Amino acid sequence: MGSFTLNPVVRAPAEVPLPAPHAPFDDAWRAEQRHQPFFCEENVWHLVTGDALPRPRAAMFILNDEGAVPMWGQRAAAVDPLVWDYHVVALLPEHGLVVDLDDRDAIAWPLDAWLVHAFRIDARAAHDPLLLRFRVVDEGTLRRTFSTDRSHMRGQDGSLQRPFPSWPPPYDPAQGMTLSRFVNPRDAVAGVVVDVAGLRALCAAPRRR
Repeated sequence: MGSFTLNPVVRAPAEVPLPAPHAPFDDAWRAEQRHQPFFCEENVWHLVTGDALPRPRAAMFILNDEGAVPMWGQRAAAVDPLVWDYHVVALLPEHGLVVDLDDRDAIAWPLDAWLVHAFRIDARAAHDPLLLRFRVVDEGTLRRTFSTDRSHMRGQDGSLQRPFPSWPPPYDPAQGMTLSRFVNPRDAVAGVVVDVAGLRALCAAPRRR
């Protein structure tokens, strides 16, 4: 996963209130999770397929057609916003919580608070200026369909663009490198792809039961 800087496309409010802590998502919990900077897709793969999160749980790939996703509050940022080509977080739809190991201010955010914090998208806004799309992939589908050989993090000469994780990649030779399909919002490889309104509806539906 690459990053670059960009002039903000939306103006940030002076402050975004931090959410109340959600047990057990504190710094001690974060320190127990597998985490390698710039490998968010693998970090979240381990979160979603492991035992650290309650079920149901899903991986959520944050995308747009431009491959330029500005995010505020990222630990890797020297200045906000940091622009990722894509980012991956965990989603707990029945709790309406987003879990992001790369967020510097809080690990778990209620969905609407996270949209304001990470993207400056107000719940009252009728338009999303970033044209974001969210690929939501449940645990079982993620296990069956996600595969990465980390080739996207090597240069043309084979050199590492960033230090690699110490663990082996979740790679299935029979499938090949499916990560590139996951980060294309127009590819139907797995899960559902929704806009901001669709994401809110997806998280609201389980809580209305």
